[in-house]
This record gives sequence, structure tokens and C-alpha cells, in this order.
Amino acid sequence: MTINSLKRYERKWVFSNFDFNQICIYLFRSHFFFKEQYQNRKVNSIYFDDLNYSSIKQNLDGVSDKKKYRIRWYGDYNILRKPIFEIKSKKGFEVQKKNCLLNELENYDLLKSDDLNRIKICINDKFKFKNELIPILSTHYLRHYFISSNNLVRATVDKNLKSLSFVKNLGFMKEYTDLILEMKYDLNLDSFVRKNIDSIPVRFSKISKFINAATNAPNFLS
Repeated sequence: MTINSLKRYERKWVFSNFDFNQICIYLFRSHFFFKEQYQNRKVNSIYFDDLNYSSIKQNLDGVSDKKKYRIRWYGDYNILRKPIFEIKSKKGFEVQKKNCLLNELENYDLLKSDDLNRIKICINDKFKFKNELIPILSTHYLRHYFISSNNLVRATVDKNLKSLSFVKNLGFMKEYTDLILEMKYDLNLDSFVRKNIDSIPVRFSKISKFINAATNAPNFLS
């Protein structure tokens, strides 16, 4: 089992009832002079938590050091293609990710209960968590990619966000109108980014797609 790890900063904004093209203009005209990096693609994730919803509660309680567990793949929203399991640790804006490719889950279908159960078994057998993790929900969105003119700062804009709960309201796909902008860069670039960030006229947000999807499901934590 090969696990890759990386550290970086992530800063995030959320736009409600906002035009995607206007966000692009903000990026192009900012001091970073962003440009499109490569073709957009559909991003899919299955999020996991324990039976006490520890990850969700850490985020809602504002705990500084927190973790999220997810499987991510690209393309069709329900069929896993080259799925990667990620452990995402976050402290403030600093993020560390540990990734592991899960070839054994290739072509599994998250809409099939048997496949979803096999996914759960695989994750727990492979990583030996202290508390068993179960699939809580999935998120799906279209991601656009940008890079600064000096090629040091990445930006993404996510739209057409949808989520599917595996705990409550089974089979109901919820849709969101928000647009989400993220900037991602190496730890040693924080002063550079903070110096130039005012050229984008928005405020930081601590929104999480996982938490937003979870807490918008009625009685999710009941």
C-alpha cells in the first residue's frame, strides 16, 4: 500500500446567487493574473465518519485540528474510476493530505447498497481505524482550474454542487446554487498571497462541502 502525502495552504470563498463569469473576471484581473490551467472535470467524493459523527461535530464546534476521510474520483458520479482514499487534516488554513489509490474498488457503484457496503469494509480493513467509519454522504460538482501567472498559486471554482445522503433521505439528490472558490499554494507562499489577496473583493469562508451537505439534510445529526 503506497500512501502519498502533501502539505499546503487552502483559502476558500463562497458565492451565493453569483455569476460564474464574474468570478472568472475577478481572477483574471487580480494581482495574481490567473489564467485557465486545464479543462474542467466532474469531481466526486464519498465522505466517511464514525457512528458518533465525530468529523461533522469537530467542524461544527470550530475545532482547530480536524480530519476528514473521503474517496475521490473523476467522471461519472456513481461509478468509481481510479478511486483515491484521502485523509485530509486541517489546522486553520494549513492542510495536509494523505492519498492512497484503491484499485480494488474500480467500477464499484455507489448507488448499489452491496457495493457501498463493500467499500465500507475495504476502507476499514485496509486502514485499521480506531472507530469504524461508515459512508455518510457523497458530493458531486464541476470544477474549473486556474493558475497564477507565476505558476505558484492554483485556484479552482466549483459549481453545480450536488450531494447524496446515505444516512437520511436515502436516494434524494440535493442541489446547491453556491459557487465555491479555493486558492491553494505551498506553505512558504502565504505572505505573498496575503499581500495580494485584496485584489479579489471577497471575504474568506470556512465552508466545507461535506459539512454544508451534512447539515442541510433535515435532522441529519438526530
